[in-house]
Amino acid sequence: MKAFLEKIENDLFDVANRLKEIDPRYELYRNRRERRFEIYAQGVLQIAVPFDRLDARTLKLARETRMENAERLLRAIEEENARLDEKKRRDFIEDCLAKAEV
Repeated sequence: MKAFLEKIENDLFDVANRLKEIDPRYELYRNRRERRFEIYAQGVLQIAVPFDRLDARTLKLARETRMENAERLLRAIEEENARLDEKKRRDFIEDCLAKAEV
């Protein structure tokens, strides 16, 4: 691995070992250059952890982002994007109508 990656084998909440329960290939590192935690599988970055400390959120993220959940995740992203697009469209129409009344 790269010199700026520090492998984490022991941590306060045993996240490094509990990740192995999710996927035995998972290895936890602290990226000193990016100042973040990262999860690798077979030397390939899988997840850049968006939290500043290791806790249950990291494990939840690892479970949610597994390939088995990809279809559900993509569907959720598409639904959220559709909701945001509809809100943006409604806001635009309301803005236009408000300006037309002036």
